Amino acid sequence: MSLQLERDQRVHLQAHLDELTGRVTLIFAAIVVMTLVVSTQIDAWLDLLLAKIDPCSSECLNLYDPARWSAVRWLGALLAAIALVSPLIMHQAWAFSNKGLLPSERAWMLRWMFGGCAVALTASTLTLVWLLPTTFGVGHSIQTDMGLVARYDAVLMLSIAIAVIWMQTVVSVAVLALAIAGQLGALNKHTADWWRLRTYGLVLLLLYASLPQFGGLAFVLIVASLLVMEVVCKPWLNQEPTLSVEVVTVLDEEGGARRPLVLECQCNGAALPLPSPIDLSVPRLVYEGLCRSEHQREQVLDVLLATKATDLIVTGCDGVPLGKQFKSNCTSLGASLRGMNLLERQSYRTQPAQHPGLEFKLMLAQLGSPWPEQNQIERLVHIMKKHPDQTYVYTSNQEKHSWGQQLNPDSVFIHVPSAFEKEFEQRVKNLKISVECL
Repeated sequence: MSLQLERDQRVHLQAHLDELTGRVTLIFAAIVVMTLVVSTQIDAWLDLLLAKIDPCSSECLNLYDPARWSAVRWLGALLAAIALVSPLIMHQAWAFSNKGLLPSERAWMLRWMFGGCAVALTASTLTLVWLLPTTFGVGHSIQTDMGLVARYDAVLMLSIAIAVIWMQTVVSVAVLALAIAGQLGALNKHTADWWRLRTYGLVLLLLYASLPQFGGLAFVLIVASLLVMEVVCKPWLNQEPTLSVEVVTVLDEEGGARRPLVLECQCNGAALPLPSPIDLSVPRLVYEGLCRSEHQREQVLDVLLATKATDLIVTGCDGVPLGKQFKSNCTSLGASLRGMNLLERQSYRTQPAQHPGLEFKLMLAQLGSPWPEQNQIERLVHIMKKHPDQTYVYTSNQEKHSWGQQLNPDSVFIHVPSAFEKEFEQRVKNLKISVECL
C-alpha cells in the first residue's frame, strides 16, 4: 500500500532524504550551540538541584569520581538544550511530515507534539520539586534510624535524577501518544497490536540504550514501564472502533466478500441532496463537494483506512472530476471507484422529483459488481413491490441518448439496460403497478 497525497509533491526519494538531512542537521546544530550556551550556567543549576534533593541537614554529599561529574555535567547541559530547542524540533518535524499525513494523522501529531512537551515538562518539574526530594528524604530517615552515617555520592544522585526524568519523559510521551490515538479513534482493539509493536518497541529501545549503567535495575524499570503503559492505556487498546460508519459485507457474483460505501457528493450545491434519513442497505457518507475539496478527499482516504471498504460509489457525478491521483490512492487502499451521475438524472426534470429516495434506491439496485449483475431486475422488482402506489416510467436508451427528456415530478424514473429490457417487461407485466415506457 502506497499513498501519494495530493498536497505532497511527487519527487525522488533522494530529494526527501536531502530535505530530511538538512532539517536534522539544523536541529543538531541548534542543540550543539544551545548546549555550549547552557554549559556556562549548568554548574549553578546542578548546585540548585543538589541542594533540593540533598536529604541531610548538614553537608553529606561527596564527589568520588570527578570524571563522572564532568560527564553528568555535559549530559545535564545536553538535556536542557534539547528542552530549550524543542519548539524548533517540533516545527521541523511538522514541516517535513505534514504534507504526507491524512487529517486524522495530522490531528494526532499536533496534539502529541504540544501535549508531549507539556506533559514532559510538568512531570519533570514535579519529579525534581517533590518526588525525588521526598524519596531521598525517606531513604535518609531509614538510614539514620539504623545508626548509619550518611555519605552520598553527588554524581550518583544526579545520575539517578536524570535517569528518572528521562524514563518519565519517554513513558509519559508514549502514553500520551496512545491516549490521543484512542480519543481520535485510530487506536482500537483492531489496531492495538500495530500500536503496541511500534510504541512499546520504541520505548524499549530508548530505555535500554540510555540506562546501561543501572544493569538489572534498568531491566526492572523497563518492564515496569511497559506494564504501566499497558494498564493505563487498556481502555483505548480494548475499545471498539469509534468510527460511525459500519460497513456491511455483501457477496459478489463470485462469492467474494465486498464492502460497498456510498459517498453522497452534493457537488457544491449543484446536485440535490438525498432525503435524510433514507433506508439504504449500505452505509452513506455526505460531502459538500469532493472534486473541489482536497481535505474532503483526504477524509475519504481516512475512512478507507479505517473501514477497509472495497467499493466506493459516488452519487453526484460519474467520478471523472475526482482526478487520477485520488483514484490511484483508492486503488492502493484496495477500493474501486464509480459514479452514479445524479446530475445527469436531474437534467431530465424541470421540477425536482417527489420521490428522490425511491429513485436513488432503484439506481443503487441496478449497480453490478459487487452485486450480481444478472440479478438486477430481481432487485428492481423487489423494491417496486414495496411501493406499488407510485407511477414508474422506464427507458432502455443509453444515458447519453436520454438527455433532454422531461419527466413529471411524481414519476419514478428507471433506466433499464437494453439487454434486460424484455426480462423487466415480463416481470412487471402481471404486477398491479403503473409502469410506462418512454
